[in-house]
Amino acid sequence: MPDPLVLPRSPRRRGAVARSDTWWGRAFVRSFEELALDVGDLVAARSLARSGRFGAIVVLEAMASAVVDPGSEQPLMSQLKVERLDAADWTTFAREAARESGFTAALEVGTLPVDLVEHADEAGVEVLPGTPDLDSACECDAWAQPCVHALALLYLLAWHVDRDPYVLLLLRGRTREALLGEVHALAAAEADDTGAAEREAARVRAAQVLALAADAPTGHGLADATVAAYDEAVTRLL
Repeated sequence: MPDPLVLPRSPRRRGAVARSDTWWGRAFVRSFEELALDVGDLVAARSLARSGRFGAIVVLEAMASAVVDPGSEQPLMSQLKVERLDAADWTTFAREAARESGFTAALEVGTLPVDLVEHADEAGVEVLPGTPDLDSACECDAWAQPCVHALALLYLLAWHVDRDPYVLLLLRGRTREALLGEVHALAAAEADDTGAAEREAARVRAAQVLALAADAPTGHGLADATVAAYDEAVTRLL
């Protein structure tokens, strides 16, 4: 298992954790806001997320946790679990990313192209978690989940997801290194296959030219219909 990703606290300023600037950040926020039992819980959760009461967030593959009021007499741990994509799903996603150099370049600089996600979705892989993919737990005495603490943790995660989509991909079960490694391997394999196909096509053409040369007609230049037909056949192969 890779080392956990430890995320620092987000800035304590109004709106810092309630607004997303990227399409994937907004999509992540929509996915968990639909879980709230009451709009008032979302308001309270945003306020708690901005309060600075959370410690660092620890993110592992398909899960995250943080402590509310660490160091106090009554700290609370809040946890999030996310449905993990399996290896076959990640291979499908990586294959879609490897098809276009622009997708690979975007992933390398830390952005998530919407077209890539849509292509993966068409291939049967939903990278963005939906409401059923999210589950939470908390040490508080709330009778239902997600509680305000869990929602606040989700808002904090959304702040980090907005700035680094690899936080989101890690929550789905894949590290940056593992994903990019598979994308590069698939791109290299596809390039090798393309090169091999081109070399084989060239070999076949060369063999056909040699076969034609062996049976080259003798005549009197282009005025001779047989020679002209031969020249045309060779030209098509070259």
